[in-house]
Amino acid sequence: MTARWRIILPGLFLAVTFGLLMAFNSFRPRIMVLHSMGPAAPWASEVDAGIRSELLRNRLPVSVEWQYMGEELERKSIPAAVASARRAIARFDPDILIAVDDEANAEVARNFVGLGRPRVVFVSVTEAPARYGYEGQSHVAGIAEILPLTAIHDALPLLKDGKLRRVAAVGMDSATGRAELAQVRSFPWAPDILVAAELVSDFDQLKRFVEARREDTDVLLVLTYAGLHVPRSQSATDDGKQIARWIETHSGPLPIGLHVAYVTNGGGLGFAPSPRDFGERAMAMALDWVDPSNGSTPPAMTTSAHFDVAMSADRLRARGVSMPPIYREAARHGGRYFP
Repeated sequence: MTARWRIILPGLFLAVTFGLLMAFNSFRPRIMVLHSMGPAAPWASEVDAGIRSELLRNRLPVSVEWQYMGEELERKSIPAAVASARRAIARFDPDILIAVDDEANAEVARNFVGLGRPRVVFVSVTEAPARYGYEGQSHVAGIAEILPLTAIHDALPLLKDGKLRRVAAVGMDSATGRAELAQVRSFPWAPDILVAAELVSDFDQLKRFVEARREDTDVLLVLTYAGLHVPRSQSATDDGKQIARWIETHSGPLPIGLHVAYVTNGGGLGFAPSPRDFGERAMAMALDWVDPSNGSTPPAMTTSAHFDVAMSADRLRARGVSMPPIYREAARHGGRYFP
């Protein structure tokens, strides 16, 4: 072999290998995960943990990419968040878009209805799927979020010695907050009473609502507050901790969080939909849908009945509240029990 061929052949081998690799990657199904929140948000990170857990079990070659809208949405820059998400979708050209939470669906995913590509798997939407035009669409599937209000309602007699409970609810005025509040208002609370339910746009409104509930409420449901800022706070994470701790310190009624972050932020008790379950089931749904051996029939739209329990023993003791062992064990099993 001449010296010239000794130079050419390795380069030719690398070029062919690279070309085959590129061709292989180009034919792999592509799945994009679009989050309403940022990657560090507890909900988003646990949904991602569920997604990655399902990917570890997967044997179908796929390409997966993540996109987060959280930072722009927290700055109230919805157009920037939408534009960034649409650019990422156009560049990656996914076969399936997994859109997580109401904001990602309301601002981005719903605009692909009727276009055929990408197919949409909605996840953790608290609004009815029909709200986004998803009902009856052959290229849309997903998992709607049902707040664990039944579980909370079942637990209320344990918290108030079997007496009539007066319930209030407060959350942030956002797509998720509006959908959550609609579920709270439509839930059959009898024989208990829903005395007040409100969405707020700033921390001062939140404080006024909580302080006004001191005498007429026994239980305060804390809905979503992701993105609600505390004046002079330095980060969204600090905001969440300050909000939860303020509520725990100043709320007369017992606060119960409806999101996984509430107890880790400093709250005492939480019942929340399971983000890991959402992640696992959404990715399993997407993988089945892009698997050529399964055909092109979309998975059925469904809901998730799973929920997590979280509690801080110190916070509950300070209020004289003792949950039965089954709740403590459920929190321990999920890694959400804090002595």
